[in-house]
Amino acid sequence: MFNRTFYSIFLFLLLLNGTQSLYAQYKLTANDTTFVMDNIHISGNKHTKDKIILREIELKKGDTVYLHQLLHKIKKSRQNLINRSLFNTVDITPKRHDFNKVDLYVEVTERWYIWPIPILTYADRNFNVWWETRDFSRINYGINLQINNFRGRMEKLNIVLQGGYDKTLQLDWSVPYINDKQKWGMEIIAGAIFNHETDYKLEDNKPVYYHKEKTYSRKWYTAKLRATFRPKYYYVHSLTLGFDNREYADTLLELNPDFAYSHAKFSYLSLEYNFKYDFRDYAPYPLKGFYAEADIKQTGLGILSKEVNLFSLYTIFDQYIPLHKRWYFAYSIAAQVIPNHYQPYFLQNGMGYVPMGIRGYQLYVIRGDWIGQIRSNIKFAIFPMKPYVLNFIKTEKFNRFLFGLYANIFFDGGYVANRTIHKDGSTLNNKFLYGTGVGLDFVTFYDIVVRAEYVFNGNHEHHFFLSFVAPI
Repeated sequence: MFNRTFYSIFLFLLLLNGTQSLYAQYKLTANDTTFVMDNIHISGNKHTKDKIILREIELKKGDTVYLHQLLHKIKKSRQNLINRSLFNTVDITPKRHDFNKVDLYVEVTERWYIWPIPILTYADRNFNVWWETRDFSRINYGINLQINNFRGRMEKLNIVLQGGYDKTLQLDWSVPYINDKQKWGMEIIAGAIFNHETDYKLEDNKPVYYHKEKTYSRKWYTAKLRATFRPKYYYVHSLTLGFDNREYADTLLELNPDFAYSHAKFSYLSLEYNFKYDFRDYAPYPLKGFYAEADIKQTGLGILSKEVNLFSLYTIFDQYIPLHKRWYFAYSIAAQVIPNHYQPYFLQNGMGYVPMGIRGYQLYVIRGDWIGQIRSNIKFAIFPMKPYVLNFIKTEKFNRFLFGLYANIFFDGGYVANRTIHKDGSTLNNKFLYGTGVGLDFVTFYDIVVRAEYVFNGNHEHHFFLSFVAPI
């Protein structure tokens, strides 16, 4: 009797303060004590609907849980909300009342959601390729209007109006939930791209471009309808039906007979299934957890075009492991398989295009039909990632942010088998490729990640590269 009374006092103090410190200090397990969720109180969400926040809370009214389950679900609920990229800060505090009833107090700080971002980019695969020439005539300009959390329902609306070297018009509207149970969603994408330059072959694993000054060498119209299904918290299924219409300059077929099929204008449908399992602590720059993805795509359904027929399979697994105090390890294993016997150049894929690529070969394209890669790094937290507040900025939408600085040592390896596509004189196919080096990662305001890396590759080259996403 005395032990149970002593036990209840500590549980009461723990929940009254809303902390885990007593739990960790005294290692209470509460195997024989349960708590009932009574109410969930939400504050700080001036724009976001309550139901969007409640969808991410892994505790519902009426749930009965043990203490260790309660604390674990609070931690995961906060992680779920942070990874939705809707809030700068999320605090979840349990408060006990009566004998075993618990209320949750969820306090969020909303972000700024409307970003009319000026477009000033390069007409190349990535920043490092453009930096090789620094040709300012290849600059694109315009406006990219991003409305996150559109209508307060976590919807994303993206409108791109781009001029300059290449022209782009695009609309992307993502609605995560279209039913009351918030499991089904949809996305609509439509756009048109007009390019003066189109690559038609590789030389030394670098694209060679055909330029058409007064008109466009490529016109690409596309539309997609995507259905999503997220039954739980950590995984999502999607099924996408796509339509593409492509028009190429006839000269491209003269320069490379394997560029396309017998003609340069065609339309086709595609069907794609994607599965993602995301169990990372902080998706923009994870330090703990894992991520898995599989993608199956059939390009060409034999309806609009009998010629376009390409099957592809892509899969990736990432894991993030804290080692000791400020030390972390991460690795990524990915593979892509395109088993078709013939692939026209315009549909060929490979390393150097998203999502496949290893550090050290950013300036190259290695096309192939079987691709495997591994990326790895050990990092040390110079300044561990944590929230900061700039008191001289009055609005909470901008004065609260994360900042972290991490030093990296990395090694990446990959192999691109070219068994079936047209041989183009590439020298990097069918051989092991690797890159290794050191780098610094800056994690800051609104999920921004900036990487500065110095890398050596298997070609006995060394480069300095800037990138703007997490390495793994």
